[in-house]
Amino acid sequence: MINLVIVGEGQTEESFIQDLLSPMLGEHGVFATSRLIATSKTQRGGGLNFDRVCKAIRNTLSERGDTHVTTMFDLYGLSPSFRGVADAKTQTAVERATEIARLLHEDVLKDTKYRADRFLPHIQPHEFESLLFSDVNELCEGEAEWHAHRAGLMNVRAKFADPECINDSRDTAPSRRLNVLTPKFHKLRHGPVIAARIGLDKIREQCPHFNQWVGRLIGLAAH
Repeated sequence: MINLVIVGEGQTEESFIQDLLSPMLGEHGVFATSRLIATSKTQRGGGLNFDRVCKAIRNTLSERGDTHVTTMFDLYGLSPSFRGVADAKTQTAVERATEIARLLHEDVLKDTKYRADRFLPHIQPHEFESLLFSDVNELCEGEAEWHAHRAGLMNVRAKFADPECINDSRDTAPSRRLNVLTPKFHKLRHGPVIAARIGLDKIREQCPHFNQWVGRLIGLAAH
């Protein structure tokens, strides 16, 4: 059994990992646990910055020599303290996420003796909410009143090749698209439940960058 720590950005990601991702990885011989980075003496998750993330990941890698570590951070709103975030946004979201993850891998392992294959950073384009656009019908089952917005959200989804391409401006990021919903969409309360209704198979089918990451995690058991 491979030991894997998945460092999430916040409590929503933590629930998603615990409820959906970890059980599936366990079926493939990967024992995965979630972890949030302490941002103060009493708070975990959110407010991520490069120095705090690097320290936490290095500490996790040092706990056990056979543990692998990965991340699940949103591209949208990621702190410019991470290399690559402040660069000109001429690349696609997937290209930017891939490059930022590459630089994070390089920076975390700089001047350490950890095996490079033990750290598999993942940046999600554009954010967790993009995964929920994998199935708008299931998304609209979150609250009875949301059915009225089904056509509008389906129209949003139809404009993009896949949910991870839904753009990330202040007004058009996936989470901003959900502001039309009443009752209000709450990431922690609704997000993991809707993701469970959609299912990992559908999310992986619709979100190629996410699917590639999950495939890499499953592949850990083959080494």
